[in-house]
Amino acid sequence: MVLDTTAVTAWCRDSLAVGELLAIFKDDGLAALIPLACLVEAAHKTAMLDQAKLSLLVDHEATFVIADNPDDWKAIAATRNLVERADLASAAWLAIDAEVDVMTSDPRWYSSVNGGRDVHEFGD
Repeated sequence: MVLDTTAVTAWCRDSLAVGELLAIFKDDGLAALIPLACLVEAAHKTAMLDQAKLSLLVDHEATFVIADNPDDWKAIAATRNLVERADLASAAWLAIDAEVDVMTSDPRWYSSVNGGRDVHEFGD
């Protein structure tokens, strides 16, 4: 599972859905991937007021922060045309590359990527 900016921001706001997912992943030995661009955008959206919570997420046993591979720049740029933001393109491309879903509060952003099939919507 890839956590997009909305999922990272929701974690900072004590999202039950994101917290439960990470607890399950930890128990099952699974990993949630956080694109660096989404972490940075979430930090910006929370005005860096939630640095402690962001640090907890980064240090969580079930999460890995992933920077974009420079060799993927053309694919990420093409994906950005579909999702309209660089952070979302990073999340979408990472999900495609890892063959997992994107956790998001707004699946409409990803509707043009792989037919919108690789999305795990949450709301809380």
